[in-house]
Amino acid sequence: MALPTRPTLQYRWQPREDGNKTVLVYYGLRNPPRHTRSILEVAPEIAEGIASLDGGRTLADLPESLTGHPDFARLAEEGVIVDATNVRKPATPEHRQRCIRCVNDDYLIPGLEFDENGLCAFCQCYERAEKAGASAGPQNYITEAELLAAARNNTQSRFDVMVLCTGGKDSTYLLWLLAKKLGLRVLAAAWNMPYTNDTCRENLRRSIELLPSVELIERTLPRDMIRQAMREQFAAIGIPCLCPTVAHVLFFPVAVEERIPFIMQGVEEVQLAVFSYVMSELKSPRTAAKAPAPTQREMTLNFFDMVANAPEPCSPHAITAEFLRYQRSVRQRLAPLYRQLDRTLDAARRDTTLAVPELRRLKTNETYGTWKEVGELIKKEMAWEMPPGHKGMLHTSCRIETVKDHCQFMRFKNMRSTFFPQSVVEVGAGVYFGLISREEGLAELNHLGYNGEPDSLAPLLDDLGLRGETPEGHGEMCFSLFDCRDCAGQG
Repeated sequence: MALPTRPTLQYRWQPREDGNKTVLVYYGLRNPPRHTRSILEVAPEIAEGIASLDGGRTLADLPESLTGHPDFARLAEEGVIVDATNVRKPATPEHRQRCIRCVNDDYLIPGLEFDENGLCAFCQCYERAEKAGASAGPQNYITEAELLAAARNNTQSRFDVMVLCTGGKDSTYLLWLLAKKLGLRVLAAAWNMPYTNDTCRENLRRSIELLPSVELIERTLPRDMIRQAMREQFAAIGIPCLCPTVAHVLFFPVAVEERIPFIMQGVEEVQLAVFSYVMSELKSPRTAAKAPAPTQREMTLNFFDMVANAPEPCSPHAITAEFLRYQRSVRQRLAPLYRQLDRTLDAARRDTTLAVPELRRLKTNETYGTWKEVGELIKKEMAWEMPPGHKGMLHTSCRIETVKDHCQFMRFKNMRSTFFPQSVVEVGAGVYFGLISREEGLAELNHLGYNGEPDSLAPLLDDLGLRGETPEGHGEMCFSLFDCRDCAGQG
């Protein structure tokens, strides 16, 4: 193929350091099958030359040692190096490309690619998974029949299942399904996350009144501890959130002590769409080699091991890196809370006969029908109320959810993270899998934290004592709150 006349890196490709090597990182999602090639190692002898490409020099002006290198031609063939005239322009709110099937677009997800028909790379990944038979839901899903069978044989505990609750849509549905429809013995568990909205607090209280067989335990953490942890989270990883990790840390040891067979939480399949469908192929050949399927006990212990002892990311620019940094950061802020979790995990690893509750999920893409139907059901059966001013059915319990949306969007836009803005991907997956219509999905996006600074940000900064302070003095926070063009190139 002919090499570009004025070579430069395509939009959203950036040179970054990864240990002692230089890599090119794509901040976006490429069309399959290249969606697995978002981090490309660059030969050390041409790394500096690749990083300097800006379209200002012709091919003839560049050294032969660069343009004649096999990696240069490979990167050009793959569309990483392009002619300056072919660089994609950043989308704007007025000029953006939206997927023909879902609601994803290349303004809310900069660097999102589309096929020749206008289908976004996420929907292409979902289609590929379905064709490969890989769309059967989460590995740790459980059916109603399996829950009932386990309950019939459960003589070791007062409870059949623990439900981590917030009073939001999903955990309220779980309480109804497990306690009322299936008649299971449920232990509801909640902690006093200060930014749970008052409506959902009342939803939880009302659920316990309407389900008199359900027992509720709550943990209250000092408000000063939470404020300090959230301040430090903002500086360390650019996002103040502590949920849902705190609930995992507090309540897994309780479930083990009570010998409860299962733990469930209000997490939908669409909330795991990236991990289940997009990242399923992001494995090395060695990792992808067939291995014995882990038992549910092993999967549960592996999950809580990750909560307690998240490893350093294998690459600082991997999609999972932000998630691992989040887990590690929460542990650093709230280390004393982890002592009982550590002891519980150590005991479970030493004694393979120790009963460990299995972390399980519903196949919500099947059981829900649609978000509207779920909402109508819990309003009828559980007198559930939507928080005032909340227009969508996604993430209904948290007052600062839009702050998380805004921070994730800004960090991704500023190329500080490869982790996609979470809520827009979830809404897009909800449309693809039939939980909401495309029109409902577009309306849902309008109420997320992607359309400028959310109203909930200023009160949060006030509460955390950050209002009026210089963001540059708070580490990663500046990448989350500002359109940081000059700092976007930092890695």
